[in-house]
Amino acid sequence: MLANVKIEQITEKRPYFRVYKDGQKITRVRHIDANFDVDEVPTVNVEIVGGLDFEGMADIHFDYSPHTVKEACKIMREELFRHGDLYIAFLASIESSLREQKATALPFQPERDIADNILQRIIGEN
Repeated sequence: MLANVKIEQITEKRPYFRVYKDGQKITRVRHIDANFDVDEVPTVNVEIVGGLDFEGMADIHFDYSPHTVKEACKIMREELFRHGDLYIAFLASIESSLREQKATALPFQPERDIADNILQRIIGEN
């Protein structure tokens, strides 16, 4: 989307950037990546922590992807609680894995092996 984009570098204690779109400051900016090719429209990719609605003129892209396992787990937790059917399906998958383990496990099989099989089921390896 094209927008009037302004990037300011602030160099007080620790350098950081402020990004404006059509005169409005974009809050919660986490990272920016600007590309200025001679024969193309400048591209500014802005990664923000939360959501933002806007419209305008400059090619601007937002990256909402989690970049750490901790962020991904937080998103997964929120989605599981927000969507009850997803929570129930996830619970049923763990339950079925436990049932399979109970049916095939040896009496002396360590709990760690059972936990490993459940984790493999969760991440799609089993």
